[in-house]
Amino acid sequence: MLAETLIVTTFVAGVLIFLFVQFSTLNNSYDESYVYNTVEGLYATDDIIDYIKTDSKVLEYIKTNVDSNTYVDITDCSLFTNMEYCKELFSLENIDKVFISTNEISYDINAYDDKFKKFISKINKEGNESYRVVAAFKNSTYATVRFGV
Repeated sequence: MLAETLIVTTFVAGVLIFLFVQFSTLNNSYDESYVYNTVEGLYATDDIIDYIKTDSKVLEYIKTNVDSNTYVDITDCSLFTNMEYCKELFSLENIDKVFISTNEISYDINAYDDKFKKFISKINKEGNESYRVVAAFKNSTYATVRFGV
């Protein structure tokens, strides 16, 4: 009877450990889905890309100044021809910071918090697009969308 109890206890403990690991992984993925690349964030970032594509001054700056070791912070809207529209767009989208980078981000961004750095580390090089816009929102969510010039 003691051996039977030991076998059943070991089996139940193994099943409980397996379930804990699975639910822990699921919970972490679920939490990240509320912070990284939310639907609202992706639409807002896509709006930024649409605005960038209408401004030839910014497009030319991106082509000549953004390489694999740099990024351009466009939060202050100084690169845009119509700065007021840019500021209004960023305000309506609740954007805290936004930058343009190459598709492969391989450098340290010191001006951002740990959650943002974790998001950057999760971004993988995908697709054929040359650049990406990465945005940090005021509600502590983040989004990125790739685009070509």
